[in-house]
Amino acid sequence: MRKVIPYIASQFRKDKIWLRRTKPSKRNYQILLAVDDSASMADTHSKQLAFESLATIGNALSLLEAGELAVCSFGESVKMLHQFHDQFNSEAGAKIFQQFKFEQQKTQIAQLINQVTDTMLKAKSSFISNVHEIAQLVLIVSDGRGLFLEGMKVVQTSVRRALEAGLFMVFVVVDNPKNKDSILDVKVPVFQEHLKHPEIRSYMEQFPFPFYIVLRNITALPQILSDALRQWFELVNTGVT
Repeated sequence: MRKVIPYIASQFRKDKIWLRRTKPSKRNYQILLAVDDSASMADTHSKQLAFESLATIGNALSLLEAGELAVCSFGESVKMLHQFHDQFNSEAGAKIFQQFKFEQQKTQIAQLINQVTDTMLKAKSSFISNVHEIAQLVLIVSDGRGLFLEGMKVVQTSVRRALEAGLFMVFVVVDNPKNKDSILDVKVPVFQEHLKHPEIRSYMEQFPFPFYIVLRNITALPQILSDALRQWFELVNTGVT
């Protein structure tokens, strides 16, 4: 069964104030935001929304006073736009999103996940702390279509490697209402060795990421990320992850 991270506030403890630090944190947080820079995202006001989303994450880490943020774009290739060790502020944010063009012609998701996994492992090993534990989160923002371009098994293997490395990944599917069909309606052929003909299944049944959000109202993206972050902080600090 697929686990969809809900973005309704009822899932959160009512006695918790969003990101209010009441005592020194025993954890450090490393969050990587990966934004799809392919042409299929060009009609979803992605540049503005991604900027607002980055500001949301940056503000969250600023309030926690215990976190690092990295940003990358992806499509045919992966490009690191902001490293963990660089200070994030409004000027850095503006420079980051000047680099988005939304013109890449395909999305190689396995390449992204493998590179992100390597980046996160390196960042964790280089973080020197004798007191704090490190929690790592990867937020992927994309329309989510055509993820099996490199082959279903290749993609599944890359996701499994990331999960085994201890990364918590959330895939935010920007489901543009202007598209003829919602991603929830897309069907794909699934080939199995013991069957002569492929089975036609729901694309989302084969979706390789265990935690995802399907977002139809794209203007709500910053708020959705804010709520997803809040739930992740809850999970981390109660030891669930």
